[in-house]
Amino acid sequence: MKKTIIIFFIYNLFFVTMVYASAINPQANEFYKQAEASFKNRDLPSAEKKLIEALKLEPDNANYRYILAQVQFMMNNFIESKNNMEIVSHSKTSQEKGDEYNTKLKNYKKKIKDLQPKFNAAGESQFNIYEKNINSPQKLKLAVTLYRAFRLNPPLRYKNIKLLESITNEYEKNLQKSIEGSEWKNEPMLQLAFLYEIANKKDKAAEVYMRALDYIKDPNEEFVITHKFDYLNRSNKEKLLDTIKAGDFSYKDIKEILGHDREVVSEEEEKQWDKIASEIKTMAEEAENKEDEDGLMENVKKMILEKHKKGELPNQKAIEDRLKKEGKTVDDLIKEGGF
Repeated sequence: MKKTIIIFFIYNLFFVTMVYASAINPQANEFYKQAEASFKNRDLPSAEKKLIEALKLEPDNANYRYILAQVQFMMNNFIESKNNMEIVSHSKTSQEKGDEYNTKLKNYKKKIKDLQPKFNAAGESQFNIYEKNINSPQKLKLAVTLYRAFRLNPPLRYKNIKLLESITNEYEKNLQKSIEGSEWKNEPMLQLAFLYEIANKKDKAAEVYMRALDYIKDPNEEFVITHKFDYLNRSNKEKLLDTIKAGDFSYKDIKEILGHDREVVSEEEEKQWDKIASEIKTMAEEAENKEDEDGLMENVKKMILEKHKKGELPNQKAIEDRLKKEGKTVDDLIKEGGF
């Protein structure tokens, strides 16, 4: 019964998207229709294949990409689904594609945020697999399992900084030929780029993305990698706003802004950080346009400053010590963090 409901839901997504999808590329639209037919026949692999063909012709069509991500999610291909969902959540409106397309894009972004708990659960499952096999001699396999956990569940990566460093080293050890340039393993290298990115090694991540473009001929894959590179170079404010709106924002983000994300904190302090992050996510719910988004960032800034003034920030002493050491104010830290 549950599966039938899900299929009905996705079918409705196909129908609605057909109404709103601007036929910028008629051949791409034809592939989309074929994908719809495959889905109606419950042939998910065929639907996925046709949607990918549509995106090769029109890679910036967020409607096609969102439905592809939903199909991949149903196939339990969570990593690819997450990759495509993120591109949709970072996509800009398009005057060329029209108002109806932009309205759907806005709605999709809200739906993507609601899916994050399911991605978190899938990431937690991968992390559990890692923990059960932690003594396995297959170190690379363990590293890939952890990559999947961190890719799907942002809070996990923030709570396991040392593990992030460990698996990055394992990837580098096994990808020396690709790193040196004597061969190229595309998917593992892109995984390594992601690990670099979340470890704040942006130069290394950018280098991998740039090199990957030399080996890619598929227009859709080229679009995806270019998107990753461009997103890497967005301002802190833009990326932080995307993180908040996508539902990925966590207590780690606010701790990192204030400069002590690697410190051990008590369970009570962690609850306090979570509460602050939840307040910020709640504030983001009502941001409907650029003016609202700018107002959101300003309101978050005011909230942090007010909590600091009242001495209500968790681990406030560590913050005060950093401010004194660096000769900065909380306002300085917040501006550096993107607000």
